[in-house]
Amino acid sequence: MRTINSGILLVNKEPGMTSRKVSNLIGAKFGVKKVGHLGTLDPFATGLLIIALNEGTKVLPFLEDDTKTYVAVFKLGLLTSTLDPEGEIIEEKIIPEFKESLIRETLDSFVGEITQIPPLTSAIRVDGKRLYEYAHAGEEIEVPSRQVMIHHIRLISYIHPYIEIEVSVSKGTYIRTLGEDIANKLGTHASTVVLTRTKQGKLSVKNAKTIDELTLDDLISPSAALSNFPIYKVDDIAINDVRNGRKITVNSTAEIIQVVDNNGVLHALCRKNGPDYVPFRGFNLW
Repeated sequence: MRTINSGILLVNKEPGMTSRKVSNLIGAKFGVKKVGHLGTLDPFATGLLIIALNEGTKVLPFLEDDTKTYVAVFKLGLLTSTLDPEGEIIEEKIIPEFKESLIRETLDSFVGEITQIPPLTSAIRVDGKRLYEYAHAGEEIEVPSRQVMIHHIRLISYIHPYIEIEVSVSKGTYIRTLGEDIANKLGTHASTVVLTRTKQGKLSVKNAKTIDELTLDDLISPSAALSNFPIYKVDDIAINDVRNGRKITVNSTAEIIQVVDNNGVLHALCRKNGPDYVPFRGFNLW
């Protein structure tokens, strides 16, 4: 049976809402029960949030490793319990102004692979529990470090004590932690006071809309969302094979391909297996 209203929506998230609340509001607005979101934006954060409807939720795992770009403002001298405006102030003091050349040099030193320790308010799991669950319970836990990649970092402005940057990072990078690490290298603390996600892979906040502005006409089809994978149109016999989990032969060298019918409707993603392609993700869009 054909699943209508399937695809992804680009939401320009406003401050004050959790990512889950955005998903719930979108589901209620369009009468859709199967709704998912890609990546989490903290309530104070704004910008691009990718929401998937129905069969579009199958697209999300293929987008989660895409590079993310943010614009962030760090306030030097401010340390809160969550490294953002939502936490309790632990320390706030006036610090001397830095030379802009030192700020730029410090930012440049973070480009490449770095080690981060996720904040205690994050949702990653340690020993079966999310870190924020330990924090809420007042329990101490040793947080394992992780390697993340800073692809690009650029100083937008430095108006003491505020540093505004644009940064592109790998999956799993915490911008709040990056701000504190940058400040530590300068000999102080910092908390993130503004955070906006501007890009994720090829998707941009420039094409996103607020919840009120969105309509189903804004849905990006699963096939369009998976544009990194080449499209191969096959006949009805091959479509039937794919839909029944059987391999097909396609003249391609790509690792993963989209298989569509004569009408351009996506039926499956197939992975190369020797000379053939084997379906591993089906879509009910026809």
